[in-house]
Amino acid sequence: MADLVFDSGRIVRDLLVNFQQVKNSGVMGVDKRIRFLVAQLFTSEQEVMDGQAFKDATTLFKKQLGFFNALDGNTRASLAGLLLVNGQNDEKTVARVIDNYELLVESGFKRTNFTYFGAYLLLRTADKPRNVAERARNIYMALRKQHPFLTGAEDVTSAVLMAQLDTSLSVEQLTEINEYYFTEFNRAGFRRNDSLQFLAATSTLIYLDRDANHVKKVVHLAEELEHADVKIRPIHYVTLGILAYVRESAELDAVFFDLLEAMRGDSGLRWNREFYTAMALSLYTEDQARNMTKDQVESLMVSVHVLIAIERAAAASAAAAASAAAASSGGGS
Repeated sequence: MADLVFDSGRIVRDLLVNFQQVKNSGVMGVDKRIRFLVAQLFTSEQEVMDGQAFKDATTLFKKQLGFFNALDGNTRASLAGLLLVNGQNDEKTVARVIDNYELLVESGFKRTNFTYFGAYLLLRTADKPRNVAERARNIYMALRKQHPFLTGAEDVTSAVLMAQLDTSLSVEQLTEINEYYFTEFNRAGFRRNDSLQFLAATSTLIYLDRDANHVKKVVHLAEELEHADVKIRPIHYVTLGILAYVRESAELDAVFFDLLEAMRGDSGLRWNREFYTAMALSLYTEDQARNMTKDQVESLMVSVHVLIAIERAAAASAAAAASAAAASSGGGS
């Protein structure tokens, strides 16, 4: 992929082109937010999505799973997009995702769509995935002990991420660090919900320790956006956490606000302010990540590409959950 100047107008045009590719792919029953999410994956890579390849990737899941499974259309489309953009849209990788799902279920996780996102993240584990799945279950139970009424099926992703860390820290030590971030962000005004848990898990993943300066940077970014009349919602939390790490300055530059204004001014994007703000933040964050210093890259426990994949999977989980809630209450897509 060639390096291009961050051009807000081009990004919006590319996003809408990719959205049409998803919409016209023949993959039916997919929520509009999921279609935009898949479109965003390819826009951030400065690529045009192949609609037929996307449809073929979703079909691979159908063929291997059959009719009776927990994987709904929105999650299947999200997974297909994640695999396709990384060049992993082959039968072997899809089979690995399904095998990972069964490993997580055997380890004690429920058969839900969120477990499939955990299975996708487990692709990073080449050796002994069963051990990671079992450690993830132990971490999940420790998180649930801390927040019994908050921790749910969606937290499999946080547990898998922390279980994959190459660290000598015990389950208890990891979850204590996670609780530090959860508490500090909550004190700063972030709502107690699953998005906050995922932000805490992402912060734990990045630093493997309590870092008060990171908390301050995230809070400062949130406050700066609020002062600019950009309302921060839970769907934005994880992206802010990653942005606070990849961007040395705690100040947002004009590039982000230009992109936000370009999205706000397009009739194809104005349908949901919360969601187009999330897309703008994500696209901006991924661009900023390309400017990380060598020291930042080398000090990171995982690659920036994995961090971005985490953010994408979190966004997909949130959008899929919102879609399911809307459908169950009689809403449409």
